[in-house]
Amino acid sequence: MSINNNQNTDIQANQNEETRARISTVKNLKRRFVRNDVLAMVLLFGLMLIAPLFPSVKGWMLSQASLVIIYIIAALGVMVLVGFTGLVSVGHGGFLAIGAYTSALLTLHLGVDLVVGIIAALLMSGLIGAGLALIFLRLSGAFMAIGTLGFAFFVGTILNNIPFFQGRDGILLDANFVLGFEIYDHGFYLVSVVCLILVTLFVYMLVNSGTGRAFMALRDAEKAAMASGVNRLKFRTLAFSISAAITGIAGALNAHVVNYVSAEVFADIWYSVDILMAVVVGGSVAILGPFVGGFFVVMMPFYFEQLADFSFIMKGVVLILVLRFAPAGVAELILRPLKNARRTILRNVGGSMVETKEPKDD
Repeated sequence: MSINNNQNTDIQANQNEETRARISTVKNLKRRFVRNDVLAMVLLFGLMLIAPLFPSVKGWMLSQASLVIIYIIAALGVMVLVGFTGLVSVGHGGFLAIGAYTSALLTLHLGVDLVVGIIAALLMSGLIGAGLALIFLRLSGAFMAIGTLGFAFFVGTILNNIPFFQGRDGILLDANFVLGFEIYDHGFYLVSVVCLILVTLFVYMLVNSGTGRAFMALRDAEKAAMASGVNRLKFRTLAFSISAAITGIAGALNAHVVNYVSAEVFADIWYSVDILMAVVVGGSVAILGPFVGGFFVVMMPFYFEQLADFSFIMKGVVLILVLRFAPAGVAELILRPLKNARRTILRNVGGSMVETKEPKDD
């Protein structure tokens, strides 16, 4: 009997050792997948930084690329709110305008550096976003979406009717300066890329932090999260403020990419619609989503410059198709083969004993 017991003990120990080895292998694979994702993003940003060195790249191309980057940053801001907290905003064009006018007015009256203007836009948009969150978070669903849309209309009305903002005549800005040096298309593009890198890194770290997990817990199971001690008002106010602040950065860049702001431009609610469309089309839960969506929203009208109305039609058609066939966004379609391949590898290594859920940081 004792021999059988010893044999059973040895078998159990071997099984436990094998299970531990499989779990360790799966963890190592997941870490390697994350490293590969980070390296891919580093490679992308590296190519973006050296793009101005290519002889075939012209100034107008970099200016257009800067506009794409601006929309990507704005979409990243909306993604924090829509993708990771489940709240819908149709009024982030208002925060874009706040960021633009904050930087433009400081530049006009105080002659501040572009970097100072961007930081000021971030802070102003974030503070206003935090205050508005206390109002909007009392609403939910469609009511919150309508409330944020009303905010965008309110900002447009202020810009149109208060002389300080110079209405539809607008504010014409001088050349852009960074650290005392005047920059042109190439320099502004590099500033935009640096802002995009910093915002992307911040969003990545936020999503993978305890705060990001609290956001997603409230999104997936609000009552369960609150029962577990997650403060709903605190974390959703923080999410709204961060989202507004990031959009404010995009607004500041948008003001300086053409050195001009006016109510005719920023009072238009289509900014809000385009930013939200970028998130929906690209995807709201993968960091790649805003990159795809921002490129689509900017380049569609560019390619159909002579057929402006047709570009609006195409945007609507693409949006309907995405909602019908890829509700998680185009980025999900792009990443799906990679996810499936990784899931298969993890399943083969870990078997049924190991959880094979993919890392969330695509």
